[in-house]
Amino acid sequence: MKLSLENEKPAKKAKKKTSTTDLKKVLKIIQTILNEKKCKEISFLNLEKIHSYLSVFVICTVDSHVQARAVSRELERNLKEFKLGKGNQEKKSQDNGWILLDMGEIIIHIMTEEKRNFYGLERLWGDAKQIKV
Repeated sequence: MKLSLENEKPAKKAKKKTSTTDLKKVLKIIQTILNEKKCKEISFLNLEKIHSYLSVFVICTVDSHVQARAVSRELERNLKEFKLGKGNQEKKSQDNGWILLDMGEIIIHIMTEEKRNFYGLERLWGDAKQIKV
């Protein structure tokens, strides 16, 4: 399913496009969960014009690995109903300070401050525009 932040015709290859309203709803749910779980420095980056199959990067900072796992579980539980992409895929190492949730067109990065500063994803994706949710 192709999500979009912009009101334009879907690409021919896209099977089904979710409306802008639906994408905003999903992003709002993500933001609410991240706020409830006390995440810091929450960023939403629009990748539609930069990347061929990603729409949004969500990046947040957590204080501990325990908090990161709790955030990950809560996001997976609440977003399961949206059936984003091929299904939710979590890539993590128990104590490496970075959990990546692959939700199809939405990628969620849950990082400790140390990992976030080291990898600088906002810097790497500097051409991406911030999304206000």
